[in-house]
Amino acid sequence: MSLLSSLDTWMLALVVLSFSGALLCIAYPDRLVTTNARPDLPGPTGHPLFGNLLQAIPWQGRILDWFDHLLSSYGPFCTFTLLPWGRGILINRPEWLAHIKQADMKAYSRGPYAIEIFTEFPGGRTPVASEGAQWRLARKSIYPIFTVKSFTEHVSHAMNEIVPMARALLLSASKRDVPIDWSDFAGRIAITIFTLSHMNHHANVLQGDVTCLDRDDPLRDALAVLNRVSAKRLFNPAWRFTELLNGDRFRFSRARSYIRGLVDQIVRARQAHATEKSKETAPIHADFLSVLLEDPAFNDPILIRDIMVTMLFAGRDNTQNVLAWALYSIMAAPEWIDRLREEATANRHPTHEVDYSEVSRYHVHLAVFFETVRLWPGLPKNARLALQDDVLPALPEYGLPAVKIEKGDYVFWSDYHMMRSSEVWGPTANMFDPGRHLDSEGHFTKPAAPKFNCFGAGPRFCPGQQLVMYEFVAALAGILPYFDFAPSERPTTSGLTYEKPELAEAFTASLTVPLIVDVRVREGIELGV
Repeated sequence: MSLLSSLDTWMLALVVLSFSGALLCIAYPDRLVTTNARPDLPGPTGHPLFGNLLQAIPWQGRILDWFDHLLSSYGPFCTFTLLPWGRGILINRPEWLAHIKQADMKAYSRGPYAIEIFTEFPGGRTPVASEGAQWRLARKSIYPIFTVKSFTEHVSHAMNEIVPMARALLLSASKRDVPIDWSDFAGRIAITIFTLSHMNHHANVLQGDVTCLDRDDPLRDALAVLNRVSAKRLFNPAWRFTELLNGDRFRFSRARSYIRGLVDQIVRARQAHATEKSKETAPIHADFLSVLLEDPAFNDPILIRDIMVTMLFAGRDNTQNVLAWALYSIMAAPEWIDRLREEATANRHPTHEVDYSEVSRYHVHLAVFFETVRLWPGLPKNARLALQDDVLPALPEYGLPAVKIEKGDYVFWSDYHMMRSSEVWGPTANMFDPGRHLDSEGHFTKPAAPKFNCFGAGPRFCPGQQLVMYEFVAALAGILPYFDFAPSERPTTSGLTYEKPELAEAFTASLTVPLIVDVRVREGIELGV
């Protein structure tokens, strides 16, 4: 009798579950369970209960390609439903993006899922992983990096040491007739700038001999792992499980531990030095790290660690990527190399590298910089959670209606696609043409918002624009007049070969492959480094 009762119970449960499932399939015939129907929005028809999950799986690791597919199929706005986001609305108009950015942290938020991922890396106390009072504190903590005083007293000083060292390395490569990975080289320049100017710390990854490029760079490798794994989590709701199976969790934890350990080591050394010198009246250092350690508002070791990890990542990645994509682009457009060299030769001071106060004279360099970040923006994709109902305004000049956003919807966009849209930038949108940022007299004209949005807008605008721009100008102006570069047909000493780079699936605009180039001292150039 008990067996029959047990079977009856299981049978009843199965009937109830089947009936409930059937009702849910009727209620959610083409979308993710719990999401509202939106017949007013175009988009791919989903499956009952699971929405567009099965359609999105083949695009795992190629989210930008999926966005491109959706935009090509449905136009400048469309919708999908997908775990863990719920309903997503993909937009491709800068006017709508400007509307969202201006309402950021009021009507829109990063949302709990994105914050969870950013809390893992770069850290929960950072501007990218916090909101409200914690965001304001984190944002305040990074301001000392982005002041004119910091640029002139620290970064410019560092450039006078780093750029000659970079030239010495390239001269060594030319004499030895060995190709180099320009992307790795640019990353070593970038991290050396940051650690020297803001932490008074020599990273020892850039030296005057090309053989230094063959040595391990654990900081580079750790940041690359964290960038890649974090990006994969964005559209993988089961990442905590799948990473245990494929080993990414172990690789991520090891990389994060290395970065945090490095930062903790530098901070402890600075604190110990400050204690020893505490009786001296003159300040020990005036760099970014000392400001953090001396300000009681930031008396939180986790905050300091997370901020320094963030700045290490951003300080390396942004400058590295724009230098890498710029060289890749101008190697295919030699007329711009000639113009860059002509401008650098005319403007550079014979006894020091480009100073921050001189950047405005480098019109061609600025045009190349902005064209590079237009085509390869620092954050190729992004999203915001609607905290309340909203309406994106109609754009009658483009034949676009108002778009209703419901509370709980996620709005997605891709700066990468928006900046390459012919509807926004005209028929040459996909072409590398710095001339679009120069007027008839050859003077740089900064592209206007909202058409150009690579550095964001609203309260979360990127404060690092001026710093990256200066580092870019100083590096190129100090290198291009002396060397010729070309894609290499030979492997490096470590066996790397040239391949055409694509945009990697990462948080940032990283290259998929090394950028292997030949380096030659230009004919007739006397290089005393």
